[in-house]
Amino acid sequence: MTNPEPGNGKNRDELVQRLDLMEAMIAEGRQYTGRNSWIFVLWGLVDLVAVSWQHYFPHFGGPWAWPICLPAGVLLTVAGKVIQRSNPGYSKNAKCSRVMSVWGMMGLAMGIYVASAMLTHFDWQFSYMAAILMMIGMAHAISAMLLRWPMQGVVAAAYWAGGVAILAFNSGRATNVIWLIEMCIVMIVFGLYATRVEQTSSRMKGGCA
Repeated sequence: MTNPEPGNGKNRDELVQRLDLMEAMIAEGRQYTGRNSWIFVLWGLVDLVAVSWQHYFPHFGGPWAWPICLPAGVLLTVAGKVIQRSNPGYSKNAKCSRVMSVWGMMGLAMGIYVASAMLTHFDWQFSYMAAILMMIGMAHAISAMLLRWPMQGVVAAAYWAGGVAILAFNSGRATNVIWLIEMCIVMIVFGLYATRVEQTSSRMKGGCA
């Protein structure tokens, strides 16, 4: 009979500790998403206001709906993040940093894309609207894989389905309906859901803000 190698118990303990650490980091990453879920709700409301203003009040500066609402949303987001970072309990781990990087780069790419389309007057095209949904879906998908969060994966699939539907219907009316569903209902509902998840896990120590 071969005796177990000395140190096997120690190796197992280290492996268990590493797995526990990974699970804790994933949980904290989800908590991070929950603590920042107000951003999803905010941008869902920004889109709702812009779409409603543009289509129901076109004679009251309708063409300026998006040029006004988008910068306002950016300013509110920046202000909210500054307030969060000033919180004495603010901290982050590797998972949080990766999630932050995903959404930060998505936001940068989105800003460049939207600004370029508006300046070149291509923001009326169906492909422009579909591409926005595809980019948001990609950010959700990457975040879902990092955090092993099936629900966020479902949200990513919903955005991708919306992008495909816009191209398939190729209709202004259908695009407006899909946009309202995706950018308002899906975004706001997921934001509220993530908030609920954060509340249930708020007792965890060492979370990230």
